Amino acid sequence: MSEIKYRPLTPTFGMEITGVDFSKELASDDIALLKQLWIDASGMLLFRDQNITPADHVRLTSYFGKVQDDIAIQAPVLAHYLLDGYPEIYRVSNKKIDGKPLGREDAGTYWHSDGSWMQQAPRGSILHAIELPSVGGDTIFNDMGAAYDALSEPMRTMLDGLTAMHTVLKAALESSYAKEYAGKLDQAAQKSATKPVILRHPVSGRPALYVNPGFTSRILELSAAESDAVLKMLFEHSTRPEFLYRHQWRLHDVAMWDNFTNMHFAVANYKAHGWRLLNRTTVLLD
Repeated sequence: MSEIKYRPLTPTFGMEITGVDFSKELASDDIALLKQLWIDASGMLLFRDQNITPADHVRLTSYFGKVQDDIAIQAPVLAHYLLDGYPEIYRVSNKKIDGKPLGREDAGTYWHSDGSWMQQAPRGSILHAIELPSVGGDTIFNDMGAAYDALSEPMRTMLDGLTAMHTVLKAALESSYAKEYAGKLDQAAQKSATKPVILRHPVSGRPALYVNPGFTSRILELSAAESDAVLKMLFEHSTRPEFLYRHQWRLHDVAMWDNFTNMHFAVANYKAHGWRLLNRTTVLLD
């Protein structure tokens, strides 16, 4: 068993883990510990100095659940951003070679939970930093469990049992997804799912808010005006500073989060300062 150590990233969520080398296979005891720390950290884990290959990236993802390998089927408009030979790896980047983008530029430049619009939403996402600008390009994460805990009891009671529509159409109309779905809004509208506003985590059972500005269009049991007002309040509440961790990337960082517990926001302020290239894999529930 490795000498795994950890420290908090914020007072309420997130851990930086040391003593792990993902370029090598991990022992079963180490994997079990990391899976428990993922829960204990309310979803946010950071591993520094992980000089790994794409195959290593896929393997480490498998430690935490089933690796998604059907991205090209779930989101055909993003298929050209997959790493050649690795259908599990989606690339985010502003870098181009011979005019061809290596990854999707401006990916996630708004608050969202990855894949909340999917019928079976993915549990986790794992990013590996391969190339970084000299400054900028941070990613901000939040703790939706702590945001839920901070709501008043009457508000929690009101929200419990409500459901919300999550759809790619909202992102296609309001975010950088517009470029990917230009002329294909009918496809975006089909990528929709109804989810509880308060989600009990499928592994830990902990309740958390499960709405996000990127994909959540309305609360179905409320009138349009009521839904707009409640969602606006929840979006503002859940992104208060005390629920946030802002990650300043270093080369070969591996950061992972739980989409049932964490939203995130990629800050696109770096383009005048160099290339940014990160590989992402997705963890599905077993």
